[in-house]
Amino acid sequence: MTSAHDTAVPAAGPRPESSRKLRPIYRMPVGFGPMIGPRQGPNGSRFNGTWSRCTTVAVSYRSDRDAVAALLPPGFESADDPIVRVQTLYNTDLGWLAGRGYNWAEVLFAAAYRGEQDVVSGDFVSVMWESIADPIMPGREELGLPKLFAEIPPLRSDGNDTVMTASWDGFQFLETRLDGLHLQPWPTDREAPAEVTHLGLGGDAGRQRLYYKYIPRTGDWGEADAAYATASAPSNYDMKVLQTWQGPGTVAFTPSRWEDLPTFSHITNALAGLPIVEYTGASMSRVMMAFNDLADDQHILR
Repeated sequence: MTSAHDTAVPAAGPRPESSRKLRPIYRMPVGFGPMIGPRQGPNGSRFNGTWSRCTTVAVSYRSDRDAVAALLPPGFESADDPIVRVQTLYNTDLGWLAGRGYNWAEVLFAAAYRGEQDVVSGDFVSVMWESIADPIMPGREELGLPKLFAEIPPLRSDGNDTVMTASWDGFQFLETRLDGLHLQPWPTDREAPAEVTHLGLGGDAGRQRLYYKYIPRTGDWGEADAAYATASAPSNYDMKVLQTWQGPGTVAFTPSRWEDLPTFSHITNALAGLPIVEYTGASMSRVMMAFNDLADDQHILR
């Protein structure tokens, strides 16, 4: 994957339903006024509809239903077919970062939420690792996304395979491998003629992304200021699909000591312990994606 491109990303207008200004969004430190971020630019402007380039790689496998269920928060249950998907998104040219980008890896469980009012099935996002801090803080506080930091370098080639890795302070805790995929330079010539379609992150159509927001209450440890499920609408991104690939792949979490990953070894060890009953495939997609800040899509499940 290349990080530089010969042409600028084409501009796009805001989505009609998300062109309105939001009420001012505050995050710490509040004394300086509303915080600038993905949902709030200078003077309250929004970035919806601005195009960026994204490469997504994913490996899926069937696990054990009880083992997946043990990692779900209150109100969630594993799907009968306990598919786990580990996917990584490599994003460039993001408008809200003034043209910069970042990468993220995430682990999704096929699951359902059953609340007093809502019954929703989709992909529960158990954890996300992102390569810079700027999207982590607003994603956790504003949307309830389970974001952590990790180093996620560009995709690399290993013979005829494509390899993704994630590490923290030099300790590699995750590797996914797409067997037989040899990435070529970014297909700039396909950007203009590609048709716009409506998909979810990772190129899925019709599946909601489910989350669980939790913020502890200061001083009352064990109590929560916020504890509830959230979801984003399916197929909520405008995309131009430029390239796709499907084939075999593998994923491996490295068992770690507390000394290796002092703040999230319990997470990676739990994921390393999930049984891999059988692999169900790997995929790659390269898309032009119109940014969606999720302010109009993310909602609390009751």
